[in-house]
Amino acid sequence: MNEVKKILEALAKHDITVEEAEKLILAVKLSKKNKPKSSRSVVGKEFIINEDEIYDGNIEIVNGNLILRGIVNGKVEAVFSEVEFSGTVNGKFEAVGCNIKWDGGVINGDIEIVGCNYKGKKPKVSGKVKEVNGFFINSLLKIVKFSIKPFMNGIKISE
Repeated sequence: MNEVKKILEALAKHDITVEEAEKLILAVKLSKKNKPKSSRSVVGKEFIINEDEIYDGNIEIVNGNLILRGIVNGKVEAVFSEVEFSGTVNGKFEAVGCNIKWDGGVINGDIEIVGCNYKGKKPKVSGKVKEVNGFFINSLLKIVKFSIKPFMNGIKISE
């Protein structure tokens, strides 16, 4: 946003013309649009996106805590994690074996939930909603969670 502000200031000072300002603003928008998205993988830790934050990229969290109050422009994947959700995801949201606390929010994409426990006010979803819960799935996930999860605590991912 600083680039646009500088362009508008230059326009106000009559350093550039309106046409030049339009071209520069368009170029700034295109450069941000083509910016590669980052990806964040978190294992066994907490990852927070506050209300005033915008995260451009995908989030993968395993055996951790995800607090999502801001905006994610990308895909969110959570496995065996605690999730607090009141923000916006502009992409797909996937959760497996998670405890999810919904507090409204928006998911502009599909949502897939497998073997999760959740409570609260569900978000508005613009895409497809797929939910798989049942005795067999939940039992299988508990076995995996309690046999694999202790090993995952020792895994560290360096960035």
